[in-house]
Formats: sequence, C-alpha cells, structure tokens
Amino acid sequence: MRIQKIISSIWKQSIEEFLIYRATSLITFILAVVFLLIELFVGDIYFSNSENANWTRNQYFILITFMNSATYIYNFFFVIGHENLVEDILEGELDYNLIRPVYSYWYSIGTHLDIPSIFNLILSLGLLGYYLALENVGIIGYAIMLINLILTAFLIFLLNQLAVTLSFWVDGLTSLFGMIEDLISYASRPKQIFPMIIQQIFTFVIPVLLASNLPVEMIFHKHNYWLLGYFIMIDILLYYTSKLLWNKGIKHYSSAN
Repeated sequence: MRIQKIISSIWKQSIEEFLIYRATSLITFILAVVFLLIELFVGDIYFSNSENANWTRNQYFILITFMNSATYIYNFFFVIGHENLVEDILEGELDYNLIRPVYSYWYSIGTHLDIPSIFNLILSLGLLGYYLALENVGIIGYAIMLINLILTAFLIFLLNQLAVTLSFWVDGLTSLFGMIEDLISYASRPKQIFPMIIQQIFTFVIPVLLASNLPVEMIFHKHNYWLLGYFIMIDILLYYTSKLLWNKGIKHYSSAN
C-alpha cells in the first residue's frame, strides 16, 4: 500500500509539473523530433548508394531509433531525479530522502518522471517497430531487441548514477553528465567506422558501442549470445559498484542543517 501511494504521488506531481511547463515541454519535444529527423536524413544520404561497414540503411535506422528509445526510457524515469540529486548533494539537502522508510538509492532519483519523454519514446518506438517490420523480423528478433533495450537504458542510468555519486566527494562534476550524453550520441553509429582501439574500449570497458550495435548484430549479422551475456554481467557489475559508492557516499555526506 505504501509503494502504491508513493507511485501515485510521483505520477500526480510529475503531471502537475508537466502542465505548468507544458510550453517548454512542447518546445523540447519538437527539438527532439527535429534532431531525430536530421539523424535519419543524414543516414539516408550516407547509405543512399550501397551498404557501409556491412550495414544497410534500414539497419542503421534501427540502430538510431533503438538508441533514441533507450535514452528516452532513461529520461522518463531518471533524468530529472539525477539533475535534482546533484543539487541536493552539493547543497546538503539530502536529509529528507535519507530518513524515509525506503532505500535512499532509488528514492532519491525516482520521485520525478519526465512526462514529455513519453511522447518522444512513443515516436522512437513506433519508428523502431516500423523499421523492424520492413526486415520481417520474427518474434525472437523482437525479444532480442526488447532485452537489449532494457539493458541499454539501464546502462545509461548506471553511468549517470556513478557520475552523480562522485558528487559526494568532488564538486563541479555537472559537465560529466554532458560528456555521458555526448558519449551515448557518438555511440549511435556502426562501430566499424571507429578505429579498432576505440571499438575495443567502448565495447569491453565502457560498453556504449556494445549497447548500440549488439541488437542489430545479433539479429542480422551474428548471434553473439556471449556478448549479450557479457553485457548483462557489466550491467550487474556497474549496479553493485554504484550501490557500494552510494552507501559510502551517504556516510561522507554533510548536511546543511
């Protein structure tokens, strides 16, 4: 019952904020649509004559809409929470979250929903489904896509969560969020266009290229189920690392009161 009340309160508060800032939300949605269309247009030109790096134009569109969908899943659930949490840590205003009878790791970032991201998510998922349908992907292909979508959204969350947690010890890390956003954006490309050393680093160390490329590779090129297992392992490792740092961080935390 307590969880239901918390969820209901989060929905109510988020919708109220959306209605208050609906003009800004509309502009944000339009800009996101424009950037997505630009990416698709560039891909249409890049793949107009032939395959590139063994990728077809439609497979590239699947990659783009897949990464957009994963990003908006993260944005919907956590982006506002992460933005607010950094301020709460730096200004010493985290006390209320720490005394609540729920785990502060999740409560501190899960109390706001970015409602406008729902609309961008619906658009991205619709386009993703359309491009998959053009390839006559079967139910296994859709299942692979869904699993990778969840893993990728979780990876984006974990990278940002680790960046937030570092704010317990280091000031001025807000630019790190922009770097993570840029990293995700750059990773929305076939990995073959990058030098081999970059491919290795961002496949096996910070696996953003693994996240973006794996669905298409599994469905159309190679099955690579071992890489899916590696991806799951990395997400689990990052999750427990972020929890460990969070628990150490709240012990280091200094209240403003």
